[in-house]
Amino acid sequence: MVSLTLIILGNSNPDWEIEARATFQKQACDLKQVMRFNPSNPHNTVYFTSCLQLLNTINTEVTAILPANTQLNFLPPQLANTALTFLPPRMEFPLETARQYPVATLAWMASTFLVKAALPQLEINRWNLLAVAGELERQNIAFTWGNAMANTATLEVEHYKTKASHLLKNSLINNTNVTKNIDKHNINFSQKNDTITSKSRVLAVIPHYRCEQFLHRCLQSLVTQTRPLDGIVVIDDGSDVPPVDIVRDFPGVTLLASALNVGPYRLIQQVISQTNYDAYLFQDADDWSSSYRLELLLAAAESYGAELVGTQELRVFEDDRVLPVLYPLNVSAALAAKPGHPLLHPTSLVSRNLVLRLGGFATGLRFSGDTEFLLRAQFAATIVNVPDFGYFRRHRAGSLTTDRATGLDSPVRLELIQQLKKRAIANSAAVRSGKLPDLRPLKTAGSIELHYITGSALES
Repeated sequence: MVSLTLIILGNSNPDWEIEARATFQKQACDLKQVMRFNPSNPHNTVYFTSCLQLLNTINTEVTAILPANTQLNFLPPQLANTALTFLPPRMEFPLETARQYPVATLAWMASTFLVKAALPQLEINRWNLLAVAGELERQNIAFTWGNAMANTATLEVEHYKTKASHLLKNSLINNTNVTKNIDKHNINFSQKNDTITSKSRVLAVIPHYRCEQFLHRCLQSLVTQTRPLDGIVVIDDGSDVPPVDIVRDFPGVTLLASALNVGPYRLIQQVISQTNYDAYLFQDADDWSSSYRLELLLAAAESYGAELVGTQELRVFEDDRVLPVLYPLNVSAALAAKPGHPLLHPTSLVSRNLVLRLGGFATGLRFSGDTEFLLRAQFAATIVNVPDFGYFRRHRAGSLTTDRATGLDSPVRLELIQQLKKRAIANSAAVRSGKLPDLRPLKTAGSIELHYITGSALES
């Protein structure tokens, strides 16, 4: 049983506090202390000093920080030593496409060692997950990003299999999986699918372009995976100066560079074509992962025979807001219903075999190549999401999805998305009539030369 201190920020309702205590005690937490601080007086020197003195009295293993009266329909996760994690509210999984869950603030918890190291350095109104992480990084204090599961809570893969399996299996059983029909009659390439297992060799692929300020956290989250990766490669997309010094801080990470700026899909396809790993883990250079992400993705792939698996998303804004975003557990069924947005590409793991069977990514597209691939993959593979929040996705100005010319609401992107959806609908109609769907990449470009800069050799 883990010993716990509960810190409540703000003026709480007595009934809410009773519920908060009960929530943790039901999760085999030995609740030793409850402290109450008021963030509305962060500049009161005497008050803040007394808060810091109280922090020094904490002697439990774990500390949880709850903004007063926040929704408490969560189950606290198990917490590894030196881990920092958030506590999600209860949310319903959508059936067809992604759904945002706006929350005013998120509860979080960490090992008490991390809490004591970070909180005294921050104003009390900044005692939140991201501010604490930034302070720990500033002090060069090592920590890992913990994991939380929507509606269920565990960090152990075996528990994940038993607790989450009914969610996924019921979804797969109760919805028509178009793939089953197509595999028998409508695919004109090899039917041999290599199953992804916990022993599969996995390469993490990170396209990079002018993300130097974010890259260290990105890589740190990958080198601390509970199931180690078999390789990590950063592919620089024609930056003026590739991020050599940052990558060299991580001896096992490889840095390749393109002389031309060609877009992420051409980069990742070139790496997949030139290497021979069983599967590839995607991540954007300005994002980061929970330390259990790969372990859980592999467990789901093995359990359900899936060749493309994603996670739930925590969307991170520049003002330190964190927004939970949920995706359907059964992506295959969601896409059979309509061509929506049921999986986030940078959260995903894909088999090499699937990429090859589909002819690769649409390398001629500079954006929306992930959507284009997903809408083809639905006809050739089982696709699922795990119910875990395993990925922190940064929402920032100047990215491909926010830039005025290429952003999600830009005319050129909206036009392309409509084209992709029409093609997916036409493919579904072809399948229903017993015809062959068109699964060729929409637009391709020639191969590019990637120059080796530093790091380990990749498996070719």
